[in-house]
Amino acid sequence: MPIWTVQGTDGGDEEIEAGLLATESGALVALTEDGLLTRAWAPGQWRTVRQATGRGPHRPRRSEEDDLLIGLPRR
Repeated sequence: MPIWTVQGTDGGDEEIEAGLLATESGALVALTEDGLLTRAWAPGQWRTVRQATGRGPHRPRRSEEDDLLIGLPRR
């Protein structure tokens, strides 16, 4: 299953193993390959999402151009 890095609004990163990530009304949800919800972030609680290219602490970092999802703050 792919590993994703989710950057929160506080600037910290959280890694999640999920088959799929999707957005719904500004929320970000992580789903298993079977479609089960494993994690959710409320609108305004996440900034960017990137798919990790490898496992462990030595995986290569991706650049800002590799962002897959970008959460915009609600006004």
